[in-house]
Amino acid sequence: MCNRLRILTLTLLFAIVPSVMADNPRPSFEIGSSFLWGSATALGLRNGSYDNPISRLVWPVPPSPAVELSVKWPWSAWTSSLVALEAAFPFVAGSMVDEDWNTGAAATDYSYAHSQHQGKMTSHWSARAEQTFSLPGGFQVGLGGLYRWTTWEGWDGNGRYVQNDGQVIDVSFSGLLVSYQQQWYIPYLSGSWTLETRGWKLTPSVRFSPYTWCVDMDHHIYAGAPTTTFIDKIQGGVYAQGGVEAEFQGTQNWSWGVRGGWEMAWGALGETTVIKSSQSSGAVALPYRTISNAGGAWFQETSFTVFVKN
Repeated sequence: MCNRLRILTLTLLFAIVPSVMADNPRPSFEIGSSFLWGSATALGLRNGSYDNPISRLVWPVPPSPAVELSVKWPWSAWTSSLVALEAAFPFVAGSMVDEDWNTGAAATDYSYAHSQHQGKMTSHWSARAEQTFSLPGGFQVGLGGLYRWTTWEGWDGNGRYVQNDGQVIDVSFSGLLVSYQQQWYIPYLSGSWTLETRGWKLTPSVRFSPYTWCVDMDHHIYAGAPTTTFIDKIQGGVYAQGGVEAEFQGTQNWSWGVRGGWEMAWGALGETTVIKSSQSSGAVALPYRTISNAGGAWFQETSFTVFVKN
């Protein structure tokens, strides 16, 4: 009985494995030239509410060229692995806006403050890995993860500060004032559908995550010396991405196409650690403290890509 079971098992394996193996189990490579733009936001929250912030810094993702590289390995006829990298090369600066509301009860505290600075995106890259499963009818579902890293610097600018006593103060700034970085860790589910006709394919796709993680750091500088650093460790919120791709057959060995997409993460919330240096006012008391539900962040980005793949 045992021998018969072994023989039946081996027979089934030899019958199933060839049917599920990919017809051409070799990796395919893609290189793309992209153009992207968008923004990222850092929030200082009051009572953990996005609707009533203490401060908000909106950083630009200025129109920037980028390079995309990816490799896809078909493990079988119904599943494949994808690894993709993207790096942007910002050549122009944008505008960074810093706003504060109701900073305190004293007469010299601000009821509202607004300043605008030159926002330089100094680095921007992402990495993505995904396992995809094919379904009948041209549908695909997947499980993946996304990592994003972006850094900025805020330079020069002008500001207006409205105190509680009604006095309005106009200020001009010079030099490096603040640097900021965002790191996102996003697991996601994906879905797509491919319409294939003679010589070309059309594929709309989506990615979604009901939970995200982000670590960001806001580093303030005055007269060339560091003053206060804010480190946020936040989680939650949602991530969503939508796009459409058109691919055209070039020759038997390669194809080319265009792809457009939009993505965003919003609603993450967490603790803020405040670190004051010896140069900052009020640093004698509480040089280091952590505040619960005081940090928030989000980003949104649009991209357009022209690609070639084998």
